Amino acid sequence: MSLHPVPKAIFNGSVKLARAPFDAAFGLFGDSGSQARHLLDRAEAGARSATGVIFADEGLRAEGRSALPATKERERAERLRGQAEARQRQGSEALGGAAEEAGETIEQARRKAEEDRRKADRRKREREARARKAAAAKKQKAAKAAAKAKRAEEKANRAAQLEKVEAKEESIEAKEEAAAKERRSERVSEAAAEAKRSRKNGDAS
Repeated sequence: MSLHPVPKAIFNGSVKLARAPFDAAFGLFGDSGSQARHLLDRAEAGARSATGVIFADEGLRAEGRSALPATKERERAERLRGQAEARQRQGSEALGGAAEEAGETIEQARRKAEEDRRKADRRKREREARARKAAAAKKQKAAKAAAKAKRAEEKANRAAQLEKVEAKEESIEAKEEAAAKERRSERVSEAAAEAKRSRKNGDAS
């Protein structure tokens, strides 16, 4: 036989009344999927099954039998969800760690690139300084060589001018000496001619 509708309604009300403080606590603390909630569901399913057996109420027994697997399935689903959330948290933590590590790697790469750039700039400035120094030394050496060549040329020109002057002076001296010899020769010739005339005049008298 089955329970009279009024006692069944009273049973359902009693169950709801008994669960009310716990459901309120679960709703307040957001703990609807906790182990305590699952235990409460199991207890309700067991109470429905036991009451159905006592009062030979097949409906209550069926409700109890169907509620127990459903409760187990909810527990399993809750457990799987917890495992999934745990894996998700682990994945998020791992991703966060990987992102942090990647950020550190990127920052290290940026610092290294900046340091390499500074070193390259420093080496470039050093090369340019050496090149300017070498160019200045080469220019100074060329200037010294040009000045030396100019002094040598001026010295050669002075020597050539001196030789020219000396040659001119020697030529003048040679001409003067030749003129003097010619004058002496003329005087000797004139003296000889005068002596010859004198002898002739002496012989004639």
